[in-house]
Amino acid sequence: MRYLDRPTDRPHLGLAHGPGVMAFLQGHGEMVDYVEAPFEQLRHTPELGRLQETIPLVLHCASLSIAGFVPPTEETVAAIQREAERTRTPWIGEHLAFVSADGIHEEADRDSAPTNLTFTLCPQLSEETIERVAENLEGVRGRFGVPLILENSPQYYPVPGSTMGLTEFVARVAERCDVDLLLDLSHLMITAANTGTDAEAELERLPLERVVEMHISGMSTEGGVTWDDHAAPAPEEEFQLLRRALRRAKPRALTLEYNWSALPEGVMRAHVLKARRLLDGQ
Repeated sequence: MRYLDRPTDRPHLGLAHGPGVMAFLQGHGEMVDYVEAPFEQLRHTPELGRLQETIPLVLHCASLSIAGFVPPTEETVAAIQREAERTRTPWIGEHLAFVSADGIHEEADRDSAPTNLTFTLCPQLSEETIERVAENLEGVRGRFGVPLILENSPQYYPVPGSTMGLTEFVARVAERCDVDLLLDLSHLMITAANTGTDAEAELERLPLERVVEMHISGMSTEGGVTWDDHAAPAPEEEFQLLRRALRRAKPRALTLEYNWSALPEGVMRAHVLKARRLLDGQ
């Protein structure tokens, strides 16, 4: 039986692995149920996997380029498969984004290798991309023994060639691919701020019954653009959006993604308690 597969009516609450997490667990380990571990960290620092000796791990990933037109290497897929088995994760959260793109095909270099962008990018929001996601999922989801769930990207600018908004794109991918979701509330708010939409209205357009896991993290604004910021605490508006989401969504887990730098212990503890109260319907 996988760690988080034990029947419970109470959603699990976890922390994304990052600076300060180990110290928090040592002082307040009873407050959280799991740690979300990035595949990319596990791949390069396998000793992180020893955390599962004391607390369950949930595997998060940004390497499959599910919404891209360049597939991951067999080496990467096999490595994710090994980590899924080793960590006994109940699911794998992957970004509905791409991290690899075609190389620059100059006249003298028509066979250039794909470019690794090193970070996830929101894809073109179109029918063509939806079909590509379906094809990519078909190629990998049977490899892992646990479900893949897809996370909504933050959108920072209009994506050329798009024919729909991000909320519609996520909903249509979920329906077309019969895939469940990881709802990142900060990404939803960031997208709304940068595209001039209303986060609460966009939330109501999502298939919240498909949400398995949720993320909360911070955000910041610079140069007129709102950005993802895991070094900042989530604003109160994000917790209110969580409250609204929980009217329909029944997630199995909620992760606080404060993993770019260590938040003050008092802030972390207050946010864990606030999230727990909301998950418990208080």
